Amino acid sequence: MELIAIPLFVVLALILVPLFVRLLDRNAGWPLALIFIASAIPLLRKLPDIIDGNPWTWKVTWIEDFLPNGADVIFSLRADALSTFFALLALGIGAAVFIYSTRYLHGGRGSMSFYLLMTAFMAAVVTLVLADDVILMFISWELVSLASFFLIARSGPGGELGSMRTIILTFFGGLTLLTSLGISAGVTGTTSLSGIIHSPEWAHHPTLLSVIAVLIATSACTKSAQFPFHFWLPEAMAADTPVSAFLHAAAVVKAGIYLLLRFSALFHDDAWWRGLLIIVGMFTAIMAALFALQKNDLKKLTAYSTVSQLGWIVCTIGIGTPLAMAAAVVHTLAHALFKSSLFMLIGVVDHQTGTRDIRRLGPIWRKMPWTFSMAVIAATSMAAVPPLFGFISKEGMLDAMAEGELATPATALLLICATVGAILTFAYSYRYVFGGFVDGTRDVSDVHEAPLSLWLPAAIPGFLSLPLGFVPGFMNSFVDAAADSALSTHHATHTHLALFHGINVPLMISLIVIVVGVTCVVFRKAIARVLVGKELSPFTGAHVLQGVITGGSRWGKLAGSMADSVSPTRHLALPFLAVITLAGSVGVGALFNGGAIDGVDMGSRVGGIDRPLDYVALVTVIIGVATAVLSRRRLSAVIAVSAAGVGVTLQILTLGSPDVALTQILVELLTTVVLMLVIRLQPRDFEARSARRDRWAGTIAVLMGLTTTVGVIALVGYHGKPLISQWYLTNGPTISHGNNVVNTILVEFRAFDTMGELSVLGMCGVAIAAVVLSVPRVRDDIRGSLAAIPRPELNSLPMRWMAKLLIPVLILISAAVFWRGHNHPGGGFIAALIGGGALMFYYLSRPADKAPTNNRLPYILVGSGISLAVLAGLAGYLGHASGEEGGHGSRGSFLQPLNAHVGGELLTTAQIFDAGVYLAVLGLVAIALLQLGGPIRPGAEAPLGPVRSHGGFSPLGSNEPDYAPSTQGTDRDTVSESASDSGGDTSGRKPVDTVEVEE
Repeated sequence: MELIAIPLFVVLALILVPLFVRLLDRNAGWPLALIFIASAIPLLRKLPDIIDGNPWTWKVTWIEDFLPNGADVIFSLRADALSTFFALLALGIGAAVFIYSTRYLHGGRGSMSFYLLMTAFMAAVVTLVLADDVILMFISWELVSLASFFLIARSGPGGELGSMRTIILTFFGGLTLLTSLGISAGVTGTTSLSGIIHSPEWAHHPTLLSVIAVLIATSACTKSAQFPFHFWLPEAMAADTPVSAFLHAAAVVKAGIYLLLRFSALFHDDAWWRGLLIIVGMFTAIMAALFALQKNDLKKLTAYSTVSQLGWIVCTIGIGTPLAMAAAVVHTLAHALFKSSLFMLIGVVDHQTGTRDIRRLGPIWRKMPWTFSMAVIAATSMAAVPPLFGFISKEGMLDAMAEGELATPATALLLICATVGAILTFAYSYRYVFGGFVDGTRDVSDVHEAPLSLWLPAAIPGFLSLPLGFVPGFMNSFVDAAADSALSTHHATHTHLALFHGINVPLMISLIVIVVGVTCVVFRKAIARVLVGKELSPFTGAHVLQGVITGGSRWGKLAGSMADSVSPTRHLALPFLAVITLAGSVGVGALFNGGAIDGVDMGSRVGGIDRPLDYVALVTVIIGVATAVLSRRRLSAVIAVSAAGVGVTLQILTLGSPDVALTQILVELLTTVVLMLVIRLQPRDFEARSARRDRWAGTIAVLMGLTTTVGVIALVGYHGKPLISQWYLTNGPTISHGNNVVNTILVEFRAFDTMGELSVLGMCGVAIAAVVLSVPRVRDDIRGSLAAIPRPELNSLPMRWMAKLLIPVLILISAAVFWRGHNHPGGGFIAALIGGGALMFYYLSRPADKAPTNNRLPYILVGSGISLAVLAGLAGYLGHASGEEGGHGSRGSFLQPLNAHVGGELLTTAQIFDAGVYLAVLGLVAIALLQLGGPIRPGAEAPLGPVRSHGGFSPLGSNEPDYAPSTQGTDRDTVSESASDSGGDTSGRKPVDTVEVEE
């Protein structure tokens, strides 16, 4: 079996979740847990080899030639002892949590979202710890953040703030991780995680290594809830108890610990890394322990205890020795066992009593003896009392601190802080026990023990701390191998897990902790009166984050106020002035340099206007632009702009670019119709402008025109014909087997760019719909010009007759242009514009304002086009990966074309890609007609008297809604009229729009 099967098993479970939930409802946790256990079995079978230093690997090329040095991105998984430890931890604890969930959940609709998100959570965590490629690792890291966000947010209004703060802080850690991994890949020339860690390049960049170390540590601290990012974890307690158990024991927080352990091989000698982890870890351990003692909610108390325990682990990792790495691994296991159990037992208490507030709980230990017993075992392990496994793990961390490589005063200070932290740990552990089960005066006569099926899954992980405390030695080799993996050493760690190692410093500290801790338990109520409800800090982390968010919002509003206007002048003036300034400085420099840049005469390679058609195009553009600028009516301005576009088209055609010219004229035609539909909803005339504004706009326009002219002359004169252009002309037909270089560039050489533009095109369609639907279809100036025409719908008769002849021809031309695009002027984009023209013509020929398609078809076209383009790209990748011939390369890559000759005709997957372009562009045109082409209605100040509608264009340049003359002699009449689609015959008409016209 390949290593890839393990995450695939979890993904398979994710796919099967809907089926399991439909069949079993909340009991879907059973088959899911069995899949997780089955996923762990291959790792357990490989464990002996992995412990011997033979990691289990799997890899496949993902992205070729991705890095500047030509290195590939390898989709790589690697199961060494460290990653295997965390994978087994996630799968094992996850299976227990899923079994517990079968009894904890109430079933119903919530089961589906819970199991989907939790299984996705599991898939992300397992992939994260097994990933040996930093891109895959980062993707999994962010998926873990997203899964935790959704699981917290699904708890309802109570989880809103917690989920938002969680996503903000963990995504901040994602940004620092992305930065550090990106720099690391650039320095080492690889995206392999093991390759980055073992790269010899770091020896030449010690300062950069420290910077990367701080960034990685910051990322890990956001996930593992270390100061100052600690406050998101207690706020995540709004989530369901199974979520909290998995999140705290084996998922999000352990992802941060894994990251620290994984990169310890690279940073363990770095002073910044070690100092940061030791200081932040121990400070967090003590601070969170104090906060835990203040909490009355058992879940929040346990959440802060998690933060504290994680601080211990982070501090131990900062020690950096093999013994410290082993101790961190052991305590990670111990913490996962007792913490998952403690959280799930809180759920049992809450389920049986209806609360988890210490102040509302009474002496329930007699009523719930089994739950109480299991809570005592788990809490005792957390308090590090022998003979529980938590005692062994805490002893190991103290031993690592005592034997670390710190200076003697620093070691002494660290051990003193550790002693204080351990005492506080003992205190909050037994606050959990006594507050939850013993203290309190509530009448508990109605409380009874939970069903075995509820408390037993919750108890098992914590109960394992008892036998593991007596026989921990069987894990020695596994722990040693994990520590060696963390430090990239081989058989350097020699762990001896046992309850008693003789009289030493850790044992003396443990005795002090137990004595002082028992004293704290005896005086627990007095301590609670001192601590509970007191503000230990003038502000909280949540207040700081809210201040940052508020400040950022204010700055955003201030920065956005510069563009907070609907005036195009305000948006365009600054960019135009910037271009004028930059380009003008170059032009002036060239002018004082005798008209040359770097000694090259800008005009030496630029010919003049020497053909009659050049003058025709120039005059057409000048007349169009001047008319548009001087026009006071929107309709005439649209026509003038279109005329200028026709002049540009003529110029392009004379320069020998038929593809570009055809695209330009088609875009002009379609844009003109769209603009006509837009100005229907606007006043007939432009708003009056002040003379000062005209002078200002005119000055910028003239300067921009001069700048553009100088820029074109400079670019063409200085650079001449680009070498890449000549390369395409020379080599393009041979490589692509197509003579139309423009088309082959778009769908083969630069197909990835076209893919991006295709996606943007689809989003433009969605944006058009969103914007247009937010604007009411109302005009207040529908007046008597149409009233003078008794039957305006008859205007569409000529177009309807022409449509019967022209639309089939346009469809055939569109198909021909698409098919010939590989070798002759044409292609998917141009063909789609022709097809869009046929669609536009059909719309314009209709006798009433009505979209030419249904509401879904345009979006189906866009989605199908993008999907087809993606499938064409995958065909190229998979086809070459399987050894098929064709295309212009020996290795497969996304969007690489596959070619084949069938019946003397060349067929290529690039044509499938081009078909995707065709559908998406046609869909965009259909969206514009759908959203802009519907009927409009009069505003509140609609005129008196008859106003009627028609299809086609009116003298106003717009399609008006259907209105009929009001019937005389009534105060308010409701009338309507609509012409049929065949010749304007009004017999048997059905009402289309109903409008009340007031006399």
